[in-house]
Amino acid sequence: MSLTIDLNGKTALVTGSGGGIGAAIAKVLGIAGANVIVSDINSTTTEETASQLGAKALPLDVTDGEAVDAAISQIVTENGSLDIIVNNAGIYREYGGPIVDLERERFHALMKVNVDGVFYCSQAAARVMIEAGNGGRIINIASTQSISPGVGVSYDSSKAAVLQMTRTLALELGKYDITANAVAPGATWVAAPGDPPPIDTAAAVPRTGEPLGDQVTSRISRIPLGRWGKTEEIANVVAFVASPLASYVTGAYYNVDGGWLTL
Repeated sequence: MSLTIDLNGKTALVTGSGGGIGAAIAKVLGIAGANVIVSDINSTTTEETASQLGAKALPLDVTDGEAVDAAISQIVTENGSLDIIVNNAGIYREYGGPIVDLERERFHALMKVNVDGVFYCSQAAARVMIEAGNGGRIINIASTQSISPGVGVSYDSSKAAVLQMTRTLALELGKYDITANAVAPGATWVAAPGDPPPIDTAAAVPRTGEPLGDQVTSRISRIPLGRWGKTEEIANVVAFVASPLASYVTGAYYNVDGGWLTL
């Protein structure tokens, strides 16, 4: 038995990986040996990130179900398989707010990315994984807001849906040796490259559209580990869940939050 994370021979698609947490996940999976496909709605960002990582690029709008089906089919045709999918694409800035003020169109726009996109990608991936008969990994990026609200009814509800969808996928797909797990970032610094600043800068982070922004800021300032998370720390947990080390793990929810949910 090896305790090394070895993804050689595995093809992995990471949605929303043009930057931030998604790019870090793509990088770490590549370091572990996976054949990584960087995917994002922004074709320029997708190409740039893929070039930096030495990965393949596949621009994709996850809210377009037919485009998702075509993209997954293309991946299998060109690479022989799809073994790992990380559903990271998501939005929340400028798409939230108190329910009494929230425009319905903005609510639905967020749900299309955060929920419909995860459904489309998971469905398409599950179909090709089942057909191949070699098992697979579906990894959904949830949030601490899956459990503890704060950002707003749109985002918080979407991430709760992602968590429950993950559990249901685990029940449905286990008989095919396809695992489904959720990784939930807490306060992760993505505002700028480099090491995160001290957490007392939480008050300086704009909380536009977050009706419980003061409570969120208070929680950040009291994180037990005393700092922001780094994108690679989220990515490391994703790599574990994607690896043979997690072969008997499905339906799980991994908090990567510095202790946020203990507050």
